[in-house]
Amino acid sequence: MDPSGIYRYEKFYFRMFTPMLVLIAIIFLIYAQYLGATISLVLGVLLIFSYQGTLIDTSRQRYMKYDRFLSLKVGSWQRLSTPSYVTIVRINLSSRRTAPSPIVVPQDKQGARAYKVNLVVEGDERFISICRGNRENMTEEALKLGAYLGIRVLDFSTREKKWIS
Repeated sequence: MDPSGIYRYEKFYFRMFTPMLVLIAIIFLIYAQYLGATISLVLGVLLIFSYQGTLIDTSRQRYMKYDRFLSLKVGSWQRLSTPSYVTIVRINLSSRRTAPSPIVVPQDKQGARAYKVNLVVEGDERFISICRGNRENMTEEALKLGAYLGIRVLDFSTREKKWIS
């Protein structure tokens, strides 16, 4: 939570087309197209400093999911329905975007898992995805969000579904 009383979660986000823009700039330089090289390089550098985040403002009952490039935020505020509880959910990573099945799981069975924090609300959207990462960080973030909103946290990441706050 930041000093203004708004819950904030933000994480660095690597975009795949950043290296591609640098390669395009090199190609432009090879062919002495300096304007194209400059534009590609500036866009590539801008996208290196890319973040994704979520803001929740309970005083105005709204939230925003945004992308931030340097100090420019791209996103819009949406109405926040009444929050019920926060969940931590285990997700299996997939090699294909449309496939729910996991990729070949490593022998330790830990490498193909990530965890996600969802805010369950009473509106039509049912839940709002807040963040994704490793279990320890997501547990800490879920507890922080639950304390900020004054609601309970459900650990849904194991077979024993249990309330942790």
